[in-house]
Amino acid sequence: MARTKTTPNPPPPRVHYKALYPWASDELLDECTSLTTVEDIEKHLGDLRLYNFNAFCKTHDSHISICHGTPGEPVCVDDRSNGGKPFFFLYQAVFKRIGLRLPFTTFERELLTEVNVAPAQLHPKIWAFVRAFQILCGYLGIPSSVDVFLHFFEVKKQGKSLWVSFSRVASRILLTLFQNSFKGWKGNFFRVCCAKHDPATLDGFPLYWTEKPNPTKPKSLDELSSADREVCVALAGLKVVFHTPTLISREFKADALSAYFGMESRPLLIFFIFDS
Repeated sequence: MARTKTTPNPPPPRVHYKALYPWASDELLDECTSLTTVEDIEKHLGDLRLYNFNAFCKTHDSHISICHGTPGEPVCVDDRSNGGKPFFFLYQAVFKRIGLRLPFTTFERELLTEVNVAPAQLHPKIWAFVRAFQILCGYLGIPSSVDVFLHFFEVKKQGKSLWVSFSRVASRILLTLFQNSFKGWKGNFFRVCCAKHDPATLDGFPLYWTEKPNPTKPKSLDELSSADREVCVALAGLKVVFHTPTLISREFKADALSAYFGMESRPLLIFFIFDS
């Protein structure tokens, strides 16, 4: 008997997202994730026996609630697409290539709030600056300050880009680019929901894509507190541009990180040791 050829099921009808988000461009509404199965999450995790902090959560991935996306759902949707339950999106590359882990730090929450952007709205290459800056501050024993960060960086005009970027202030470049060309990350994001282990996972920053990010300009020294001003002057006075990929790759390799800082920033370390 001849076998009957099966016809694949048609895709589910596309929700009229334009009616829900009239401010969103067609390009933004077309930015949907390809990570739509449980297997996509499992592939990201890799071998849990070799857990090396390059995962979803700072403690253990079971402490955070990561869900796959819904086919055809754009990155700009809000909780109306999730039965009123809050969440946020974050690109896989920020976890996998930049090494960001949840929950967000106070600095990360405050920066997202200051710029008025959702986590997925910030370009992944800028998340690399955010991480490297915190590693630098952590090694030097100084708090990660949004005002200090925004002394060295300013929000870049978006132009045709959907994502928000920062540009380095030409006269005070602190960090190198993570990569000159950052490709292959679009259309790959996860949904992050609240987990019982950390009910504050979604607190303190914009969860959903915003229409109007804040056009911040670099902060002048006169706008800073005396403590932040001293840090900025010391960092600028060192005249060292720190290598972002090295900082990120050596974050959990104490000896290698110490060797790097010992080579690049001995005068700065002396300043902070004797000033504290």
